[in-house]
Formats: sequence, C-alpha cells, structure tokens
Amino acid sequence: MMFEMPQYEVRFNSNEQWEEISEVNIMQKLSDTYDRVTQAIQQMIEGQHVMTPEAVYRLKNQREATIHR
Repeated sequence: MMFEMPQYEVRFNSNEQWEEISEVNIMQKLSDTYDRVTQAIQQMIEGQHVMTPEAVYRLKNQREATIHR
C-alpha cells in the first residue's frame, strides 16, 4: 500500500482562484496565525477549510469542504 503525501491549496482573500501551496509554506502561514497547527491540520483532514486573516487553506481536491473560522 502506497501512502500519498497530502497536498494543500490556498485561496488568498484578493483572489478567486485556488493555488497549490507547499507543506512548508502552509505550516509557516498557519503557525503565524494559530498557536497549535495540529488542530488546523486535523480540521483540513476532516474536510474543512481553515481560514486566516489573509487566506483560506484546504487539502487539495476537497471542493465541498466547510469553512472553519
């Protein structure tokens, strides 16, 4: 069984398009906003979007996710 690393996307508030973001960059952005990034990552795994003041983040290919603020 092959394990596939999660891929993340970001949509900045000034943009309507989703863009891929590296795992390093998403961890940095989330750590700037949240004390514990583990909870934000868990929410994305559960299919939720995670919102920061600048952008919304999600796991790639989760189009119908809910937004968590």
